[in-house]
Amino acid sequence: MNWNNGDETARAPRTLRKGLLYFYRAMRLRCPTCGAKPIFPPARSVRSLRDWFTPLDGCPQCGYAYEREEGYFLMAIWGVNYGLIGLGAMSLYFLLRINTDWSPFWLFCGTVLPAPFACIFFARHAKSLFLALDHFFDPHLRTQKTEKKSE
Repeated sequence: MNWNNGDETARAPRTLRKGLLYFYRAMRLRCPTCGAKPIFPPARSVRSLRDWFTPLDGCPQCGYAYEREEGYFLMAIWGVNYGLIGLGAMSLYFLLRINTDWSPFWLFCGTVLPAPFACIFFARHAKSLFLALDHFFDPHLRTQKTEKKSE
C-alpha cells in the first residue's frame, strides 16, 4: 500500500496502523490525507490570532478541503481543546492537592491559571486531531469523473 497517496490511504481498512499514521500527521499539523503539506500557515507568517486559529483552505498537494462547512471546527475547540486542557488542569490540581502539602493558592496559580494560554497554543493541534479523526472515520473520498463514451 502506498501511504503517500491520500486516496489509497483513505480507502484502506481502518486499522491501528492507519489510526497511528493519522495521529502522527495530526501532531505534525500535516494534511491527514497525504501528510505532505501543513494544515496551517507557518508560525513565522502569523500576524494575528485569527491567522493562528484559521487553517488553510485545503491541501495544495492532494486537494483535501480542511473546513468542509461553516462551524466545522466547533467540536474541535469545545470538545478536544477545552475538554483536554480543562480536564488536564483540574486533574493535575487535584492530584497535586492530594499528594503534596502545597498551598491551594499556588496549586491554582500553577495548574489552572495557565490553562487559557495552553488552549491558545493547543488549538491548532486540536483542530488537526479533529480533522484526522473525522478523516479516519469518514474519509470523504474524491470521486473520479466518468465520461460518457459515444457509440
